[in-house]
Amino acid sequence: MNVESKLDPKHLLLIGAGPGVGAAVARRFGREGFRATLISRGDGLDEVAGGLRDEGMSVSQLALDVANLDDGYRATLRALYEVPDAPAVLVYNASLLAPDGILTSTVEHLREAYDVDVIAAVVAAQIAAPVMRAAGSGTILFTGGGFADHPVPALATISIGKAALRAAATLVAAEVGGDGVHAASITIAGQVAPGTAFDANNIAELFWTAHTDGPDGWLAEYRFEPDAEIALG
Repeated sequence: MNVESKLDPKHLLLIGAGPGVGAAVARRFGREGFRATLISRGDGLDEVAGGLRDEGMSVSQLALDVANLDDGYRATLRALYEVPDAPAVLVYNASLLAPDGILTSTVEHLREAYDVDVIAAVVAAQIAAPVMRAAGSGTILFTGGGFADHPVPALATISIGKAALRAAATLVAAEVGGDGVHAASITIAGQVAPGTAFDANNIAELFWTAHTDGPDGWLAEYRFEPDAEIALG
């Protein structure tokens, strides 16, 4: 891959572009003049992308199932980072949320969940990081969750996934921070719900804060908690 590609500081790549946190994050960056490339399995992608376009944001969309870690997923990401306007901000927001138990889940289900919750995120970072490091800038953010703090027996695989994702984000941050690239997890320590403190639009502000923090203030983990004080703009 060509690591000499130039980054577009106003280009957001959002993997896992659902109608909740994903759409809110894209909208928040759009208010700052960003354009977005959205990746999702396709369910609801047209609606999310269309809504953002209606608000005046420039949006490209790609229907990909990140559970299928084949050459198609990697090739698509490589292509995005081999052009002169590669995304300077990568947000990995995909997850597989399904009721399940640690002692009853099949091997196939465990593997699929881990691929979506962790491995596809690591693959995205592996592709984006070399280009960002060559440019000396860039942001990689992973959507974490409170399941990493308090595993729920009835939601076993997402509990495992969010714990592993936080560890992966911490490792990525340690590797790239010295090269001017900020990597971090955004732990949402509660249930996302419209009209509450955990409204997706409020949470999106923390993603923007993580992106705009200067190197002296970089964290490997940002937490959105009930008492979080995020300036709304």
